[in-house]
Amino acid sequence: MRKLPVVILLLALAAAVGGWALQRALQPPPPSMLAPAPQAPAFTAGAPRPDPLLTDLAGKPVRLDQWRGRWLLLNFWAPWCPPCREELPVLRALQQRAGPRGLQVIGIAEDAPDAVRAFLKTTPLDYPVLLPRADHPGLAFGNTRQGLPYSVLIAPDGRMLKRHYGAFTAPELQAWLPPAVQ
Repeated sequence: MRKLPVVILLLALAAAVGGWALQRALQPPPPSMLAPAPQAPAFTAGAPRPDPLLTDLAGKPVRLDQWRGRWLLLNFWAPWCPPCREELPVLRALQQRAGPRGLQVIGIAEDAPDAVRAFLKTTPLDYPVLLPRADHPGLAFGNTRQGLPYSVLIAPDGRMLKRHYGAFTAPELQAWLPPAVQ
């Protein structure tokens, strides 16, 4: 009989410690312990384009400078994003039509390299697909909403001209592009 009060006391103590630990785990950390959210610079038409760290699908470093002198349409997307997948045929057709006139579409896939490679096996694209080497490469291009898809038009001299949130339809893309690349 003497063991029963000790067992009850130990169970009550364990429940109290467990409740305290659960309450601490569910309580949000104080603001001083929270990591600051990544900040995107404001998009400014005419600003020079950033030069983020990117790689090709084999892991080789790639710089956007290799397309200097061409119009660039950077499209931030992911294989798991339904609007991104719907937009890909529009971008593929644009690259085929306007590539000979100096436009280069570049896809920047925001997903794991293996997932991107697997997706491209079933849905090949006619333009380069690059991977970020740092988190949130769209932030450097003014994607303040951090949504996908997100597109940026860059002039041959390296100035960012326009941005677009969401998937393009063919008519929207045609109206968005300057006559020089249509």
